[in-house]
Amino acid sequence: MHSDFENSFTRIHLLYHANINAITAEEIQPEINSHGYHFSPQQVKQGLDHLTCEGYLTSKGPQYDITLSGKDELRSVQQHLEALYREVIKNK
Repeated sequence: MHSDFENSFTRIHLLYHANINAITAEEIQPEINSHGYHFSPQQVKQGLDHLTCEGYLTSKGPQYDITLSGKDELRSVQQHLEALYREVIKNK
């Protein structure tokens, strides 16, 4: 998978998991990679830091938690993914 797509999917995963519980790069990295990605903890931390700079996450030490803006963005992404799934997967 091209890195642009991989990065987008990873960002969605990070927001999703941060919405469930606060996460750390080291804890979430195996989960991210279980989906076929190959990210180091440092790369995951960079992704978390980018989401923080964009206002979707907050960080307290090594832990990242979702913001209200992040929750809104996640809901929007979920709606778009649902529509995309119906079009791309269901209508093969």
